Amino acid sequence: MDNLSKELVRLKQERRIAAMVRLAEDDRRRREAQESGRRQAEQKLRQREDELYKELLSVHQGSVDSYLQAIITKTVDNASAE
Repeated sequence: MDNLSKELVRLKQERRIAAMVRLAEDDRRRREAQESGRRQAEQKLRQREDELYKELLSVHQGSVDSYLQAIITKTVDNASAE
């Protein structure tokens, strides 16, 4: 009778441990899914920021080019007028 009681206690402990393991695994999967979503959102944001930076750099380079072209044109005009 004592052996049956011990066996029952052991089975209950095994079930409780198995339930805790399932809960822990579910929690881990949920956290991994959330982290994956955050990483995807961060990656999209980083790509958008990179695109905006490239556009800004392009506009800046265009401004520099037109400024230098204006200086060169003015210098050439002044030199040819002399």
